[in-house]
Amino acid sequence: MIKKILFLILFSLIIPTIVFACEGRTVKKSGFLYYKDGKSKFIEGYDIENAQDKIIMVFNRGAWQVKKGSHFCIQKNNSMQSVLAQLSGTLINGKELVVWINQELWKAGLYTHEKKCVTGEHMYKGKKLYYTPPYWKCMWGPPTYIKKVKTSKDDILQVPEYVSNFPLKNRAAINSAIADIFVEKGTPRNQLFISGHSCGGIGSLRMEAVFPEVYNAAISLNPNCWDNVENDLMREFQLDEIRGAEKLDALTFHGEMDGASSYLGISSYMRWIGDKPGAEWVELPVHNSPNGREFIINGVECKIKYRMNSGWKIKHNWDYGHKKKAWTIIDPKEKAEMKKKAAGHNIASDMCFTPYLEDIKKFIAKKL
Repeated sequence: MIKKILFLILFSLIIPTIVFACEGRTVKKSGFLYYKDGKSKFIEGYDIENAQDKIIMVFNRGAWQVKKGSHFCIQKNNSMQSVLAQLSGTLINGKELVVWINQELWKAGLYTHEKKCVTGEHMYKGKKLYYTPPYWKCMWGPPTYIKKVKTSKDDILQVPEYVSNFPLKNRAAINSAIADIFVEKGTPRNQLFISGHSCGGIGSLRMEAVFPEVYNAAISLNPNCWDNVENDLMREFQLDEIRGAEKLDALTFHGEMDGASSYLGISSYMRWIGDKPGAEWVELPVHNSPNGREFIINGVECKIKYRMNSGWKIKHNWDYGHKKKAWTIIDPKEKAEMKKKAAGHNIASDMCFTPYLEDIKKFIAKKL
């Protein structure tokens, strides 16, 4: 029992997740969001007036999995949805840009099957170890173990057929169905854009790499969706799909001081994404405040309460898998100093990110 508790604690520290403390309005449904000067307007569902004259940017949140009933927060700070919703109402080439918050990702299933991905044929050298090649291959593989969810028969967006044990791969079918709904309601497909943060960011890039016919282009914020484990195959599986795309219509925002709990999930190892035909890259700042721990954008200091959860050198031994002794911190002092600094992974959650919205507007205008 003690070993199980220790593992669960370690597992929660390694998997990239974001915990939100909402001080404003919470919303559980999908819909269009407007936000300006502290005031918001939310239109639930898929219907909006003059759909043919709208440019719809579908936003996908982060996290490895999303549970039914999860919410997003409308508030001035620490709400990425509010920051991006400032785009709603913008006119681009005579069309109105609106941000649609996707709260349907729970339909991609739940990965409550980790134990099954370390048993039988998935054991590593005869041992039940997480964070080993058989484990990652099982997670990325066919939907043998994933927990399937259900929705009502009246739901316009039904649960799709699963293709993987990993919810990220199943989200593609959900986002494709969402695009089809908007097209059916009158918005031309060329006016549909997919966006997302973290796992939602890599998922948006994946849509453009694997299913480029569904959306016009992608806007990706701090993309990564893998463990903070050296030589993580989940990282390679995801990036290999993007590498394989001949063209990638995508705008990516990323930085060297991301700080999410993911191995080599920083710009210096991912900037090649912006070099692909059709792609653009915006480099986010490093810590540039007087104390070297915060981010300042156009003279405004970002109020990011989350601190760096990676960025120091580590070594991982597959032979110990998920066990604590599998990880070696090369320089403990480096880790201690990094953990005092703001996590760039959350820059877009603060209103200091607002100047970068101009890059999104210009990118969309080019792609129309």
